[in-house]
Amino acid sequence: MALRIGIVDTGVNPWHSHVRGAVGGCRIFVDAQGFIAEDDDFRDPVGHGTAIAGLVREAFADAEIFAVRVFDDEDRTYPSLVARGLLRAAAEGCSHINLSLAVPAGAGTRVLAEACAAALDAGCVLVAPQHPHWPDALPAALLGVHVARADDSLPAGRVRREGPLRLAAPDRPRELAAALQRNNLRGPSFACARVLLHLAREGVGAEG
Repeated sequence: MALRIGIVDTGVNPWHSHVRGAVGGCRIFVDAQGFIAEDDDFRDPVGHGTAIAGLVREAFADAEIFAVRVFDDEDRTYPSLVARGLLRAAAEGCSHINLSLAVPAGAGTRVLAEACAAALDAGCVLVAPQHPHWPDALPAALLGVHVARADDSLPAGRVRREGPLRLAAPDRPRELAAALQRNNLRGPSFACARVLLHLAREGVGAEG
C-alpha cells in the first residue's frame, strides 16, 4: 500500500517538475455567505505548498499526495479552516499530515484541538513547525502534535530528536537551479516537512 501524505497548506501545483506523480486534493474556504465550503481547486497561487510537496516527492517518489488548500488568495487562513483541512486529509487515509503553518490561539483553539485529537485517534501523525518568536502558535502547541524546530546548522539529510515529540531539522527546501536558488523559500515550514518525512521513513506512528 502506497504511503499517503497530506499537505495542509497553500495548495499544490501537481505539474511542477519536483511534484509530478499521484496528487489529489481539495480547497477548504469561506464562501460568500460566510460558511465553510469545499471544492476541488487546490491550485497553489503562492508556491509554498508546492515546495513542501517537492520535498515529499524527493523522499518518497511513489507517495500519494493529498493537498488541502486552506489559504485564500491573500494568504490568509483561520483555525476552523485548518481544522477542517486536517480532518479532510485524515478522512482520505493520509497516515502523515504536514501542517507547515501557524495560526493564533484564541477563539478557534478548541475546534483545532478537537480536530487534531480526532486525527491522532485515527492514527495520523501530525507535524507542525515551532516559531521561535511565537511559542503558543497552533497547531504546534497542541497535545500530540510533533513539533519541528528549524536548525540551519544541520546538514540536509539530518534530523535530531530533542524530546518525545520534538525534533530539529534544516530549514531548507529542495534545491533548485543556481539561478533560482536565491529566490527560493525557506524557514520552519521546511524543517516541519523534513521531520515529517523522517518520521515516515522511521515508521513512527501517532504515538510518537
